[in-house]
Amino acid sequence: MIIYYLTILVLSGLGFLFTEKKKGVKNTIFYLTIVFFIFTALSSFRYAIGFDYFSYRDIYVNMSVWTFGDIFHYCWYEPLFFIVCKLFSSIGCSFQIFLLVINTFLFFIAVKFIYRYSKLPWMSVYLYITLQFLAYNMNLIRQSIAVAFFLLAYPYLKNRKLLPFSILFLIGGLFHNSLLFLFPFYFLLPKKTTKKLLGILLVLVLLGYFLFDPVFSLLLPFLPEKYVLYQTKVFWNSNSFKYIVPSATYCILMYLFRNRIDDPKKKTIYLNSALYTFLISLFITKHFILERFSIYPFALSLIAIPEIIVSYQGKDHSKRNILTYHRVVFLFLLFGGLYFLFSVNEGFHNVYPYVSLLDKSSSSPN
Repeated sequence: MIIYYLTILVLSGLGFLFTEKKKGVKNTIFYLTIVFFIFTALSSFRYAIGFDYFSYRDIYVNMSVWTFGDIFHYCWYEPLFFIVCKLFSSIGCSFQIFLLVINTFLFFIAVKFIYRYSKLPWMSVYLYITLQFLAYNMNLIRQSIAVAFFLLAYPYLKNRKLLPFSILFLIGGLFHNSLLFLFPFYFLLPKKTTKKLLGILLVLVLLGYFLFDPVFSLLLPFLPEKYVLYQTKVFWNSNSFKYIVPSATYCILMYLFRNRIDDPKKKTIYLNSALYTFLISLFITKHFILERFSIYPFALSLIAIPEIIVSYQGKDHSKRNILTYHRVVFLFLLFGGLYFLFSVNEGFHNVYPYVSLLDKSSSSPN
């Protein structure tokens, strides 16, 4: 676990130094470049951590003997990941090199997103680790690629450009089709949540919660085989209600601090993203695998929380305002820290503790 704690401390400390104390574009780029390399190395040179590590390794090996025709026949609903595996395995790349390339893409998109949209990059990096986005990348590779396309689509969501938003969602959905189910976010996230709409949402969530299994059974004959297999795996089990506490806390925090966000478009998107994160997370108590749908709206926490914090800086540098700013920073640091400790205690996605390729080499004669 020491490597995770060191990463949090080092990157938070460097980020505070380079982007808070010594503000400037060059310093921010320098800092985020360090973040990019550390995240890429940490994720690429892991071994046997993440529930799906060996599944992805097996897929990669199998793609070397599959034809493109096989891929489009058996994986027609999300073929792009398998095509990428096929291309890399065909030129003789090892699974570790493949992971390195994938992680380079994932963290380039994440760092670019933070650079362009975060008003407090070091806080976004801290949240990226503590709110488990780094852990997602070390387990749910295909979905992490889909999340990257969600981040790429964010400016088109904010600026209401349907065509590029749709194209990015389609490409991301062909890596992991969970993204396609959330296409309605284009219409829902920017829409102000009135009491009437909130009431409708709550009714729909309750109906969906209690009718999910019978409706899923009716749809099952029309769904790809992988959905049948889900029911035989541990991910179909339910989790206790303690797992929705983090998303509920985030939703409450966003509501309490909503007036600190000046831009009405962003305020609506951030508030709705927090609400939908919570509502989707409720389904974890039904089937754990449904958690994966909440990662998309939750990703906007990386820029929503920094925007709230920065609003307390202002032009008034009185002791009172400085103290308030530090209290708000501490509050969100505490939120992220507690989330991280909770995840570690629960063995979130089987990425704790960290195991590297060096650990594998030292523990195995092969």
